[in-house]
Amino acid sequence: MAQFCTRCGKPLYAGVRFCPSCGGAVTAPAAKASGPSVTSAPAAAPFAPIGVGVESQQAASSVAESAWTAVSATASPDISIAEPAQFAPVEAPAFPQQASVSSQGQARAWTAVASADAPAASASAATASQPQSFTPVPISNEPSSSSSQWSQTAAASVPRRRSVWPKVIGAALVLILLVGAAVVGGVIYVGYKVRQKARVVTQNLSHLADDKGVSSLTKNGSQGAKSGLVGLFDALAGKAGADGNAVLSSGDPVTPCSVSAFVAQDTARVPFKPGTVLTTAWGVKYGDVEATNTIDSIDSSTVRTTNRTGEYKDDNGQMSKALTVTNQNCNSDYLSAENYMTVNARQLPALLHNLTRFRLSDKAFQEIKSNGRTNFTYADIYYVPKGVKLTHQGGTLTRVEPEDVKYPMIVNDQRVDLPVIHLKGTMIVPDKDPRPARQRPKQSDGELFVLDDAADPLVLNWKLKDPLFHSGNFRVEVVKINFPVAKPENVLEKQLVEQKRAVTYGIYFDFNKDTLKPESGPVLKEIAQTMTDNPDWKLTVEGHTDNVGGDAYNLELSKRRAAAVKQALVSQYNISPERLLTGGFGASRPIETNDTLEGRARNRRVELVRD
Repeated sequence: MAQFCTRCGKPLYAGVRFCPSCGGAVTAPAAKASGPSVTSAPAAAPFAPIGVGVESQQAASSVAESAWTAVSATASPDISIAEPAQFAPVEAPAFPQQASVSSQGQARAWTAVASADAPAASASAATASQPQSFTPVPISNEPSSSSSQWSQTAAASVPRRRSVWPKVIGAALVLILLVGAAVVGGVIYVGYKVRQKARVVTQNLSHLADDKGVSSLTKNGSQGAKSGLVGLFDALAGKAGADGNAVLSSGDPVTPCSVSAFVAQDTARVPFKPGTVLTTAWGVKYGDVEATNTIDSIDSSTVRTTNRTGEYKDDNGQMSKALTVTNQNCNSDYLSAENYMTVNARQLPALLHNLTRFRLSDKAFQEIKSNGRTNFTYADIYYVPKGVKLTHQGGTLTRVEPEDVKYPMIVNDQRVDLPVIHLKGTMIVPDKDPRPARQRPKQSDGELFVLDDAADPLVLNWKLKDPLFHSGNFRVEVVKINFPVAKPENVLEKQLVEQKRAVTYGIYFDFNKDTLKPESGPVLKEIAQTMTDNPDWKLTVEGHTDNVGGDAYNLELSKRRAAAVKQALVSQYNISPERLLTGGFGASRPIETNDTLEGRARNRRVELVRD
């Protein structure tokens, strides 16, 4: 019959008195013996509880084996065992499931012990009828082989919990290394910046005696030592880099111009006076960019001009925002300055000394007329994070032809040929230049066309040819000139009367747009006056463009520009819309070559046709 442990419920082999898993006593049903029956089995002595723990479990197993051996020795096969001895419950801990792995081996060991003791039990059958006292077996500290095997198996099966301290220590070490690297990098960077500052200070100190520096352009009549000190202070204040050039910005304080009369313009072929508008152009990949430069005022010391440049797309395909900048130049600089500038930028100070715009100084022009050459320095800018730095290219320009050459120009809406002096020379870039080496040309070929007019030697075309400077195509050219006349002749009306067609270049549009610029006002007013004086006239407004941008695009652009002129005449001058028609022809009717910048400028026009 199957037996089960009364404590843990484990199945047991027949004849086993103690559970090999938990050490508890086994209760089995009474069995009939072949010999004479006995009313009761010897009373078992009280069984001492065994302590908990792995060692206690091993000791319990040894005690159970010894007890079973003693009982078997007193038993006889002829004596039937009545009731099993009652043992005190053994308090044992719950064992892990892995402990059952060795239970079968332990049970087999117990069975072998019982079989070996059976003859001894038979020989003692006579004494079995008397109750025997159960002698407690002393607990041994040495574990048996079977219990030792069970202990090793149970210990191996218990998972160990890993400590988190190694991870914490490793993370702390990594953090310390990172902080250390950052500190070392910061020290190296600070040392590098200090070295740069020291180099700049040394350079400025070495030039205290004779270096005029860039600051001479912002302070009138600067001495060499004064310029050197200014450069030194700028370097200490962080306004100059390793190149020694000061950083300029629109917020810089300026020294006002000294009182000096501007040269009289009464005899000038193209007078430089308030109201004169010079339209300059330069070519880019996506079309020619035009800017209008208006002379606002000339007082006893200062010339004030306003530059307006519309939005355009540069060679990199980026849109450049529209720009309106007011510049100031000293009358005295138009007498003797050698530096010339064309650039306009919001970052520049409002007033720069020792340079001119739009025309040469009287001194430079007289040198050309007398010697056929002059020293010429072109000033440009290089953008830096906090403003701009000035760049320079200087050299001697020498006259090419002994006589004047004819230069086509649109003056007061008429195409004329102006007499100009043509000069060329090699322009050298000084060592002290803020541009990176890859962007800094060593020398460039310069070319200048200047109006042969002592009263107003206008620079009509300035070119610099070097692959590192605007891909070798840098040029700033005047394409149109308008100036006020005391009693202007209505040229448009005269052309419409004589030819029934008039060409006007005085209507200005934004780059690649149909938006009219403010400088278009005088010509629009002239057209409106002509139609008012001739109320029976009907006009067709025709738009024309150059060939940059494609035929379809230019055709649509020319139509929109003609419609914009009509709209302005109707809304601003109350001309009846029924008297105006519009049309566009794109680049299909050029009057000049489209291969040159000035030719394309003259092809961008508006024509009026009388019905």
